[in-house]
Amino acid sequence: MSTIDLGAAFGIQELAGKQFPAKKAGDRTPAPVFEYIFRIDLLRKMLAWASGNITTSLYLSGPAGAGKTSLPEQMAARLGHGCTTLSCNSRTEKADIVGYIGLEDSKTAFIEGPLVRAMREGEWIVFDEGDALPPSVTITLNRVLEGSPLAIPETGDVIYPHADFRVAFTGNTRGRGDTTGQFRSRNVQDAAVLDRFLFVEVDYPTSQEELNIIAGKCPNLPEDVAAILVQLAGETRNAHMAGELSAPISTRGLVRIASILEAGVFAKLGDANLWESIAFGFADGLGPDESEGIKQILETLMLPASV
Repeated sequence: MSTIDLGAAFGIQELAGKQFPAKKAGDRTPAPVFEYIFRIDLLRKMLAWASGNITTSLYLSGPAGAGKTSLPEQMAARLGHGCTTLSCNSRTEKADIVGYIGLEDSKTAFIEGPLVRAMREGEWIVFDEGDALPPSVTITLNRVLEGSPLAIPETGDVIYPHADFRVAFTGNTRGRGDTTGQFRSRNVQDAAVLDRFLFVEVDYPTSQEELNIIAGKCPNLPEDVAAILVQLAGETRNAHMAGELSAPISTRGLVRIASILEAGVFAKLGDANLWESIAFGFADGLGPDESEGIKQILETLMLPASV
């Protein structure tokens, strides 16, 4: 295993010259998104997890669209690790994760799931929306989450985890249930499961970080328009926190709106086009009263500054 310069790999000058172990990218290494912006506070915690010196299991919690899932994927892309993201829901079964008895080359065999493959080959596995898993499924992963071998009852095999094997869960809750009423498919997870994780809160980026993200994703969008979008997103988040709006504009939503504007889906850049793009990318998914409220916020933000 070679090493990379963290400053160069993650675009953070403060880490320039610091070396970190890296692998040669393989077929299951995610493609790097070069305009992806890493936040140093989160990156330090992620590197501690990736090193394996603290724990092999990580739980990334935070609001929808803040970049929880893309964080470990883009970490893996820079460090050359294979990484499989498994979308979870209340119907996900242990067989979907570990494997099952099925037909292979016309013979009955154990078909390895993504977890077993990751353990064998030293890859990362991300349980996207892991808090939606049935608790009866997550509790069967207890031993794996603490770095212990996995027994396969169907074959009698015992899978010993590769030194580079890592597990990450992402969720809009911390596995202790949803108190907001927004994430109805989330489950309360067993305390013994949660005790095996290192928790990292992934909140929305700062305003400047979101401006940088938009600039990277949509370089042809005027800076003043991007600034208005970021301000609007902040206002919707404040309104959401105050219970006045059912959903805020996420970072993902910001990029979506910016992409609609840059693509010229509507007539031409201007006040009407701006609102139409915001409505298409976000507000049309809300009720008419909330949509009108967001339009009024936008109009206020676009008023000339008082002298």
